[in-house]
Amino acid sequence: MTAALVACGAPAERPAAVPGTAASGTAAVADCGTFTLDQGEEMPDAAARCLVDAAAAHRPARLHVTSPTVEGDPIPTTYVARADGRVDLITDTRLDKFGARGITLSTCAAPTLADRGIEVGDCSDPTPVRDGG
Repeated sequence: MTAALVACGAPAERPAAVPGTAASGTAAVADCGTFTLDQGEEMPDAAARCLVDAAAAHRPARLHVTSPTVEGDPIPTTYVARADGRVDLITDTRLDKFGARGITLSTCAAPTLADRGIEVGDCSDPTPVRDGG
């Protein structure tokens, strides 16, 4: 499975560590930003580089990007770089009116910079995550 995320927008509030991921331990977690994107917007290059560089250095980091579906439904995705160089993708599709709804977790090989954002590959199948509610 290969996924590419492209996006851009102004930083919003910063998320806390994601429970159940490698970045939720006691190690400092680099915050690569929180972005809410409109149709056609791309994430800032600096945010993508922050996450990719952290993963390459085996340092925990987090990047949160909300991008719209074709119909405009917001889909938040949190990237969590782990100390082993891999990255967890937490995707929340609960507001997707036309797709499967839920929160899933996939673990992927180290991310790379793509022409328009971050690219990940060699991902595990998405596993449902409890949303606490």
